[in-house]
Amino acid sequence: MRGAVKLRFSDKFKQSNRPFLCTPIIGKSKEELIDEIASVSIKNPDIIEWRVDYFQDIHDFEKVVEVAQTLKEVSKDIPLLLTLRSVAEGGNPTSLSSLKVVELLIHICKTSFIDLIDYEINNPDEDIRQIKEAALEHGKFLILSFHDYSKTPSNEELLNIFKRAQSLGADVAKIAVMPNDHGDVIRLLDVTNQAKDVLQIPVATMSLNSLGAISRMFGWVFGSRLIYTVGTNRSAPGQIPIEEMQELIKTIGTYQE
Repeated sequence: MRGAVKLRFSDKFKQSNRPFLCTPIIGKSKEELIDEIASVSIKNPDIIEWRVDYFQDIHDFEKVVEVAQTLKEVSKDIPLLLTLRSVAEGGNPTSLSSLKVVELLIHICKTSFIDLIDYEINNPDEDIRQIKEAALEHGKFLILSFHDYSKTPSNEELLNIFKRAQSLGADVAKIAVMPNDHGDVIRLLDVTNQAKDVLQIPVATMSLNSLGAISRMFGWVFGSRLIYTVGTNRSAPGQIPIEEMQELIKTIGTYQE
């Protein structure tokens, strides 16, 4: 599976115009998560994201691993992304300290049930280094993310964030920012277009809320390789149902398999 996941990402993220559709699950219990992933899997996303910050037993690492194994069994060949957002990053409140978050992510990297890890780039470099080492050793993809829920930084700042993510060893660099007007959305698309030409890693960008929905719909045309879509429940404002995105991509028809 590790080799297959690496090959899929290399081929489709770096060489194809087709984006990956990622659908989150946010259940609080094992039972809720099983129901949710079963419903999502039949919609054929490219990736399923487990937002583990919503899981009520997140403090119990072995329960997290147990649930990850069950989710992998239910989703079968669909790669699983594990994401743990803090409140400042738009996540659900948890009882874990920043040290425990690093421990959990390293612990989950050592299993065969999760294929990708998402971690915020504003965390200390040493924490990122530890997670990167674990991801690399165990064949996981690392997404380094940046979130700004108040504004869209300048183009220069956004490009520098992308470059920093690459320098820190990210396999994918992700930026999600808040637009204050349509000009902010256009700027983000422009930076996305620039980033795909100057970076050696894939990028994912999104402008938040309804004002930024167009970036989720058409950002892939400008080089964003990952689109977060709704399967059953939204994990962030502005996400579009996966069925609508699948049809939209087919309609535009500017990619080749």
